[in-house]
Amino acid sequence: MSATMTSFPLADIYDAAFDQARFPMLIERLVEAFGAQAGFIGWSDLDREAGFQAQHGNDPSWLQAYVETYAPHDIMRPHLHAVPEGVCTCAWPLLQQPEVRESLFYREYLAPQGIVDNLAINLIKRPGIVAHIALLRRAPAERFTDEECARMALLIPHLRRAIFIQSHLVRAADHAAGEQAFAGGATSALLTLAEDLTLLDADPSLVALLRLRVDQPIGDSLFGAAVQRAVTQAEPVALELPAGEDGVPVQLLIEARPLAANRFGDLAAGPAAAHAVHVTRVDQPRVIAFAALAGLYGLTPTEQRVLSDAIDTGDTLAIGERLGMARATARTHLHRIYEKTGTKGFAGLSNLAHRFGRIGPG
Repeated sequence: MSATMTSFPLADIYDAAFDQARFPMLIERLVEAFGAQAGFIGWSDLDREAGFQAQHGNDPSWLQAYVETYAPHDIMRPHLHAVPEGVCTCAWPLLQQPEVRESLFYREYLAPQGIVDNLAINLIKRPGIVAHIALLRRAPAERFTDEECARMALLIPHLRRAIFIQSHLVRAADHAAGEQAFAGGATSALLTLAEDLTLLDADPSLVALLRLRVDQPIGDSLFGAAVQRAVTQAEPVALELPAGEDGVPVQLLIEARPLAANRFGDLAAGPAAAHAVHVTRVDQPRVIAFAALAGLYGLTPTEQRVLSDAIDTGDTLAIGERLGMARATARTHLHRIYEKTGTKGFAGLSNLAHRFGRIGPG
């Protein structure tokens, strides 16, 4: 039996499923295994806002020409897109039809490249997500045989699973990046730990501040020991680190939460995250979204100024002096703020205001 007729290793498909960088190698191996000269795999998942494509053996200039010029003239595309999901089909019979051979697309795009056949499958066809794979043969190669199409049909379920797996991973990565940006914008940040407290990921601000190393145990430094206590005690731990080059000590509040992990996720890239650790710098002031608070409770612009001054200074007696208004007027504004926000004094108002802490700098 020839090399092209041997069974294709399924491990190559699932390696790519969990590692997007392996898809170009996967399509290259499929091209070789099926005696093709070029290949393409791609999908667009509109529901999860994920997408990817990989190709091998195609001339970049012809790909660009297709996008810029020949896509509207592609007489083959409606026929190939009409093939049911998961069905392997060859384009050779279509390429023999006079209507196709006389088309501009065949004469100016297919024929100059010497394309003889296209082994194509619509791997996924449903609302919001489409995926397909195509293997091309060029002259002097022969058309794909029924036996080769049958061989490819055996791989279709695995290729479909690979696309679904990678699509979920792409979306998950997007969410993780968004959460990291969300946490890293203010005085707090996140890090994730494996069950053995190996550091899996950390906000860049923490890495720089604490000299953390991803894929290494959190360690028994002052910070590492505090993290371990937060994990084992399930209670927040406060910590002051020695002064750095700026001569100022760093005060942190460390809170840990266990994460429910699906062990199937360990197949993707090692151990799953078992703990999420939230680190807040309590030595830095919290930035309050005063405009948002004022808008929610219907405060006037002057009342917002009074609120901001009171919270920022912690002093309600000298508001008038700082804002250039009579003390009685300032107190009147302050009591109206208490009424509108449903608070009974400065302590309650301060508590409410700090619930409006911003995720980014003001």
